[in-house]
Amino acid sequence: ASVIILDPENEYKYLCEAVGGSFLKVSLNSDVHLNPFDLPKKIEDEDNEGVFRNNIANIIGLLHLMLGAVTPEEDSILDRAIRETYAIRDITESSDFSSLTASSFPTMSDLYAVLQNMDGAESLAARLERYTEGIFGGFLNKQTTISTAKQLVVFNIRDLEEELRPIAMYIILQFIWNEIRTNMKKRVIVVDEAWVMMQHEDAASFLFGIAKRCRKYYTGLTTITQDINDFMSSRYGKPIITNSSMQLSI
Repeated sequence: ASVIILDPENEYKYLCEAVGGSFLKVSLNSDVHLNPFDLPKKIEDEDNEGVFRNNIANIIGLLHLMLGAVTPEEDSILDRAIRETYAIRDITESSDFSSLTASSFPTMSDLYAVLQNMDGAESLAARLERYTEGIFGGFLNKQTTISTAKQLVVFNIRDLEEELRPIAMYIILQFIWNEIRTNMKKRVIVVDEAWVMMQHEDAASFLFGIAKRCRKYYTGLTTITQDINDFMSSRYGKPIITNSSMQLSI
């Protein structure tokens, strides 16, 4: 089975090097980029409309982490803005996703430009600016530059600021989710320090969704945490544990 690891503390580097895996260091200055606007290729038992809407929902969840409190009215604006951002690149629910390449997809900078020109989106654009033009610019507003072809792939996020870690974990898991649905094969996903995601409602919900559905795509999920109380304090933490076939306490 192929293995993909989220490594927040640089604990898997030597293992990765020993077996000739890919060690991907995610930071503000690295060349490793993941674009949340990527769409999976054609999925056999899912229609394009459902895949497209699911990805929009995932992006909105990511934006909740990035922007903080979002009102229902702002959620509606984000929904329209994301659809318009895709439409600028001629991508709609009826597009053939299998023909699209990494450079075909819009980026967070494109969404920022759309929000700047929408009525009622001034606050959203102002909050998004630091991820496109400001201090965190370059982290998640570029096209995807990575491959998961090797049997072991480690995403290392140790050098990211604390507030960016749950955002990075969400984006990486979204990328992995698209990957396992597009290219089905035996995989194991390891999420170390999973309690980080449990602290945020949208991130915890996304991880729970993967835990519930990954078996369908020949994938197993392992979550590791040093603080079981923080993990269980999330309403998604306990269902993830009870959904597991095995629990190990050390």
